[in-house]
Amino acid sequence: MELISLVIINYNNKSYLKRCMNSIFDQTYKNLEIIFIDNESKDGSFEYMKEEYHDNGILLIRNKINNGYAGAANQGIKLSKGKYVMILNPDIIMESDFIEKMIVFIESDETIGALSGKLLKYDFERNKKLNYIDSAGIIMFKNTRCIDRGQNEEDLGQYDKTEQAFGVCGAAPLYRRSCLEKVSIDGEYFDEDFFAYKEDVDLSWRLNLAGFKNMYYPKAIAYHGRGLGGSNGGVIDFIKNRKTQSKFLRGISYRNHLMMLFKNNVNNTLDKYKLDIILRELKFTLYSIIFEAFNFKYFMEAIKLRDKMRIKREKIEKITKINDITLESVKLI
Repeated sequence: MELISLVIINYNNKSYLKRCMNSIFDQTYKNLEIIFIDNESKDGSFEYMKEEYHDNGILLIRNKINNGYAGAANQGIKLSKGKYVMILNPDIIMESDFIEKMIVFIESDETIGALSGKLLKYDFERNKKLNYIDSAGIIMFKNTRCIDRGQNEEDLGQYDKTEQAFGVCGAAPLYRRSCLEKVSIDGEYFDEDFFAYKEDVDLSWRLNLAGFKNMYYPKAIAYHGRGLGGSNGGVIDFIKNRKTQSKFLRGISYRNHLMMLFKNNVNNTLDKYKLDIILRELKFTLYSIIFEAFNFKYFMEAIKLRDKMRIKREKIEKITKINDITLESVKLI
């Protein structure tokens, strides 16, 4: 039975921890290493973990500064010993056989670099599982817009097919360590320049380029505390959804989107989508002028980091194995 390393990344999520930990201890797969990384929480999260779980063999790490999702994930991966590493948000609750099913599936194909189960919604206020999709894998369209497939849709079995995806959601992904090592850049698995948001898409993109598969496996089910947010399409719905997010989240997500383009356009594979990409960027620029002028601050941050991203792109080109990448569907060619 292979050792599986679980890396929990926490920032002020004390209210979720007990239920997340209970779901870990209830797993049918028992050969687990648990690493808890706290990013300078102010809500007593670390103290709670230290008091409640000091006898459970958990490696508890408290950072003096907030290293973001990317930095904390890298920290945990480097400390871990397992053949596979699962990154967990504290607002994840797994079905008891989640890890066991994930491991059995990923062990069946050595070309799988990352794996995502079916993530459904969880209402923490009512302590209730919801039959709505949170993520059925990440897809990227021709204009490079990326979304969690099926998000907010009622689960009616429409995503019950096992298939290759563009990427895996960062809330509960399982990674093959050997693949992470092969796609790391300057000792980083997740790009720490991203800090948080879209670093999961960026890593998925790199795994694709290196010839590994990102797979979606619906028989493994977990629940995520993310609310019923997300735009379902249309300008009005898009604007309403954006207003529910902080300026920091919106801004850094936009910055990281641009950095992904600078970094991952390996061998000019995005050139055939140039018109789609330019049109989307023009629309978003117009939207920002009218509604979100603060995005230009994050645009300038991306521009300042453009040369750094290009240097990383040159390193990614050295590990690239595929000749083409198709962004108009879940499948890759």
